[in-house]
Amino acid sequence: MLSVKRNRAFLLKITSAFFVSALSPASAYAEHENDGVNPGWSQCRSTNPDERIKGCDQVISAVEKETKHNQLAAYINRASAYQAKGDLAKAILDYSKALEVDASSLVALTARGAAYYATRAFDKAIADYDKVIDQDKSNVSALLARAAAWRSQGNNDKSLHDLTQATKLEKKNNSPFLARGALYHALGEHDKAISDYSEALRRDVKNTTAYNGRGACYYAKALYDKALADFDAALKIDEKYVAALVNRANAWRGKKDFTRAKADYDSALALKPGLPAAQQGTQDMARLLAKKATGEAVSSDKAPKLDHDHE
Repeated sequence: MLSVKRNRAFLLKITSAFFVSALSPASAYAEHENDGVNPGWSQCRSTNPDERIKGCDQVISAVEKETKHNQLAAYINRASAYQAKGDLAKAILDYSKALEVDASSLVALTARGAAYYATRAFDKAIADYDKVIDQDKSNVSALLARAAAWRSQGNNDKSLHDLTQATKLEKKNNSPFLARGALYHALGEHDKAISDYSEALRRDVKNTTAYNGRGACYYAKALYDKALADFDAALKIDEKYVAALVNRANAWRGKKDFTRAKADYDSALALKPGLPAAQQGTQDMARLLAKKATGEAVSSDKAPKLDHDHE
């Protein structure tokens, strides 16, 4: 099995749009048909979670009078409202009720899987995503979500398998490549990660996550000029991208340009006061610059070791 080595010496965080669509609880929603029987439907389809719960409560109190389709919709809509409010236990109960009405509902299975994932019940999340994929083998969102659950369990082989399947199926979106790039990066397979981040950028030239991730891979290979180019590109798109600022500071430090490194650490701290990586970095740079001013040698300073963001 592939393993992940953690190095806590210094934080170099890489964010990713990992599995966002499949793990988003707010996306679960079902339309009722033929106006329904109960007047509670006027609220059961509301975008306001509290109103939706109130209306769906009314519908569900006499749910046997509704069609099977509407029964399913009522439970899913109330579940998604509970999920939006963070009450995952009640959401899971309602998704389970929906699946009693229709065990094959992809909406209910996917949403319950996301709720299980959020409660760290990864085995149960995987079981729900299994059922989705059994019905729809080309469901990229479910593959990405199951990959996230496998990865959270430390099963990187199975996660990588699902991500690779997703890259083969997805023709336009760059999410599978961002996700697989992040996993390759975490595993220290930086050349493969660079390839995936480059494909993600081919599909979306303004994707800051891909620039930051690829730059971090170049940084890990001590290719500081290439890393700087990618961090520059990310920050040109989003000047408040804190992770890219810290990463660029590290790269400047790798090139022994302590003045520019300190400037980036300081900028990161201004945006996120107390950030440990930036706080430590700016203190280190102040110390090194003071030494340099007195003529002391600072050549022994090394760029911070890379720490992967696995979550």
